[in-house]
Amino acid sequence: MRVQSYAPEDPGKRDWDVAVIGTGMGGATAGYELARLGRRVLFIEKGLFLHGEFRAAEAQGKETSGRLLAQLANIADEHPEVRLRAGRWPHRIRGSTTFGELEFFAPLGCGSGGSTALYAGGLERFSPADFRPRANYPEASDSTLPEEWPIRYEELRPFYARAEELYRVRGTPDPLDPEGGSTLRAPPPLSPRDQHLLESFERLGLHPYRIHVGYEFIDGCTGCAPRLCPWGCKNDAARICLVPALEKHGASLLSQCEVVKLEAGESRVESVRCRWNGADLSIRAKAVVLAAGAYMTPVLLLNSRSQAWPDGLANRSGLVGRNLMFHVSDYFAVSPLKRLSGAGPGKSLALNDFYLSGGEKLGTFQTVGAALGVGQVMQYMRDTAERERAWWLKLASPKPIWWRKLSSPAVRLAAIAMCHLFNFKNASVWGSIIEDLPYRHNRVISDPRASSGMRFEYHYSEELRRRVQSFRTRLAKAIRPHRLLVLVGENNVNYGHVCGTCRFGDDPRTSVLDRNNRAHDLANLYVADASFFPSSGGTNPSLTIAANALRVAAAIHERLGAA
Repeated sequence: MRVQSYAPEDPGKRDWDVAVIGTGMGGATAGYELARLGRRVLFIEKGLFLHGEFRAAEAQGKETSGRLLAQLANIADEHPEVRLRAGRWPHRIRGSTTFGELEFFAPLGCGSGGSTALYAGGLERFSPADFRPRANYPEASDSTLPEEWPIRYEELRPFYARAEELYRVRGTPDPLDPEGGSTLRAPPPLSPRDQHLLESFERLGLHPYRIHVGYEFIDGCTGCAPRLCPWGCKNDAARICLVPALEKHGASLLSQCEVVKLEAGESRVESVRCRWNGADLSIRAKAVVLAAGAYMTPVLLLNSRSQAWPDGLANRSGLVGRNLMFHVSDYFAVSPLKRLSGAGPGKSLALNDFYLSGGEKLGTFQTVGAALGVGQVMQYMRDTAERERAWWLKLASPKPIWWRKLSSPAVRLAAIAMCHLFNFKNASVWGSIIEDLPYRHNRVISDPRASSGMRFEYHYSEELRRRVQSFRTRLAKAIRPHRLLVLVGENNVNYGHVCGTCRFGDDPRTSVLDRNNRAHDLANLYVADASFFPSSGGTNPSLTIAANALRVAAAIHERLGAA
């Protein structure tokens, strides 16, 4: 199977208009838009260009695609090379948290498309209220929440619409916030079980709708999270933006290329220093777009210390890496009132009745694209054991590795017992996404001793615990007589929804980036991933990252045109 290479000859000898570091939602979208506008764009990606293999497999038919999919199926493998082949971050992430010292495989992608290539494709807008965050939490006086974002919802609205069209988002308008309904494509029919849940929730006075997702829903597709999709069905950042930028708009790509430092003077980045094919490489570009993700973007800036920037590049405020936020996500089994088939799209429904209601701002409630079966419960137990220190999870063996063996008879028996004991074999799995607030002490730190080159420090605040409990209580009451089973332990932090570590704002003393996501005091450095968030919102971040990346690309294009 021949895979097209888009690597340029002698990339270090060319003068690029834009170098884009990372090909996830922010990097791929911004790079695509700049290439479409005629700019000479070079993408730099730490992982593999797996989407080239997918296109070659597509051309040879579904049987070849199926063989490729089988090669990517073992998500429990810990070897870095195997994980990279599956589009996953190759090393464990280290963190010091309220729950103790952790070292685990975070739900992160690495390779073409980044995390968008793996996960379920939720593409929801933030609410207009998310752009005025301080008013939503008047009692959180110790949080660094700003009064408002430096841009208004109205400024992002046209870019939201453009992103929904670009990513071919399917769903129905949210009855509580119908913004964006005109751009949505029709979703496929619900399964009988989920249609029953939608109608039942409506009778209970709730406002469910078809969740906004980026899937084509080809025959047999129910949503293939959490893994790569070789059939051209998932509208991830590589399929929608990276590949078209390469094939149609003349962009270039260096895959398996790791950026180690940005060389900068007082006012601009002079070059991007990389390791590629075992050799050092220096890339020069008029503009540099940093989109390595909210874990690694601040690490790269901190590692780019120099005489001009002794505390790290773009870090005169001291805020690079700080104000780290996650979402928290409880997972629930919701039992229908009668036994019905769940055959149909997995990520299907959402409701925002608890997003901003009764004086509380909580978050969204949505299906996660999974059925509650023995395999799913076993996977949940493995993932929980990675993050929990609770004695009951590790009682059966002194070796934590035991819990990562999905074939273990004891784990399988426990999973079967859970499914039958609670009669949830026909249940639908839902998840909450609850807003996390920024605090200066929550941060990402460069650490060359850690396998990923970084670690994080995170304190789970008491106000967050109260909001989580309020969400659970209000939800259980609202959906009666449906039965609800909470599937998470104490640590319900969503480590895949990381954001806020290079926040944008108008004041250089309290932010890292300006309103156009350009680093304060640096003429040509931009950040296009979720690092820029000054608050985390209460829903999926991907569409906001994409919309903002389109906005940032327009600002870069205008600035380059005037240069």
